[in-house]
Amino acid sequence: MKLHSTATGIGMATRLLAIGGLALAGAPGAAAQEPEPAWQIGIGAGAMVQPDYEGSDDYEISPLPMINISYRDRIFLDGPMLGANLLNLEGPRPGDKLQAGPLLRWQMGREQDDNDALRGLGDVDGSFEVGGFVSYGLGPFSAGLTAMQDAGDGHEGLTVELEGGYEHSFDESWSMRAEISTTWADDSYTKAYFGIDAAQAARSGYRQYSPGAGFKDIGVSVGVDYALSDNWAITGQVGYTRLLGDAADSPIVDDEGSANAFSAGIFVGYRF
Repeated sequence: MKLHSTATGIGMATRLLAIGGLALAGAPGAAAQEPEPAWQIGIGAGAMVQPDYEGSDDYEISPLPMINISYRDRIFLDGPMLGANLLNLEGPRPGDKLQAGPLLRWQMGREQDDNDALRGLGDVDGSFEVGGFVSYGLGPFSAGLTAMQDAGDGHEGLTVELEGGYEHSFDESWSMRAEISTTWADDSYTKAYFGIDAAQAARSGYRQYSPGAGFKDIGVSVGVDYALSDNWAITGQVGYTRLLGDAADSPIVDDEGSANAFSAGIFVGYRF
């Protein structure tokens, strides 16, 4: 899996959105021997089940659109993420590739009306993040790193995700992938999403809580893609994420929510 196709640190909904785009960008039913067109475009829609905030034990079903556009494997748009493969080195075998480049990503915020457990904590505004990625593929295996810094007035923090993956095609129609990832976050990020200052404590009734920097989660996921035709594809995924450290000890997680999060979703898309 190309790391730039994975939206990290912006919620499970966006992660599945990007994975659905990846499935369309390389649907296994497409003619593999034909030259790839300069433009790769995929659109679609789907839905997923996920916690209604990071650390919640309440789940919701969210309908989601999907869009995936790339130009000559250099410039790409995967859902809310825009980037470029400035380094794009092919290895001696199919699937061997080293890629790196910049990213611009929209980080979805959080509203206190999302759940009663968030009342009195105020909203975390959505904003743009800037950063970059490096990924290395070796046949069916891949590994990579993504670093993103908030460039607006959202969480104002930095996140770094490490990821490893494996992909396998069973035939021209069916393929699967498995991933494991972990995310490090600085104290600005953890305070925005898991901290409670004096004013928030007075409004919400929670105790004050000031989390620090550290690894905030570890997650695994398994996805399956099925090519209905050269143009139509369906993709689905199930995942599990465990909050760690100060994030897991936050009152909105430990007292009112859960450090364990499950997700499942399905997309249907069309590749032009």
